[in-house]
Amino acid sequence: MPAIKKRVRPQQAIDMTPYVDVIMLILTFFILTAQFKAELAEDIQVKLPNSGNDTTKLPERNVMTLVINKFGDIFADVDNTKVREDVLGDAIAIAAYHPDSTSQPGWLNPANLNDKGTMKRPIITFKDREKFKKLLIDFRLSSKSNVGKDLRIVVKGDKDADIGTVQDLMDILKETKNTRFSFVTDLETDEKEKK
Repeated sequence: MPAIKKRVRPQQAIDMTPYVDVIMLILTFFILTAQFKAELAEDIQVKLPNSGNDTTKLPERNVMTLVINKFGDIFADVDNTKVREDVLGDAIAIAAYHPDSTSQPGWLNPANLNDKGTMKRPIITFKDREKFKKLLIDFRLSSKSNVGKDLRIVVKGDKDADIGTVQDLMDILKETKNTRFSFVTDLETDEKEKK
């Protein structure tokens, strides 16, 4: 009797080329559409005042952040690099204004801004109130033309900041018709209240 030959079935292989192509397209899409933002909080530290139990969520996109430090400096930043480059001419710069003409700006010594004593971002200074007001208006106009949306304004003030500086900023916001903004504070916790 002759031996029975088994049929040899051809090996089935899955072609991975289309899957790799799709993965590379998705990866490229996410890399090109991601927006990287330089954190203002890295360079300028402020101690926020405590407040009650308001848990209003802050906006995440299209934000203009105004920071008042304890030296009376006002820093302006936006989260969109296109808007920042359009207005300031530098994609990572921070705008700074010192409203008090009788004292020195705190940013002259980088150790006043953070614990490291170095600034990662360049500071573009504004000495004239009218130019600083124009900067705030230009940020909003550039955001409307580049993004198609108006900026939301967030104000972070150091709890040791002079009330006069805060009043100056409120006047500037009122004069530039920026009447809707959010103040950022630390929430009081039950543990802090018990102490």
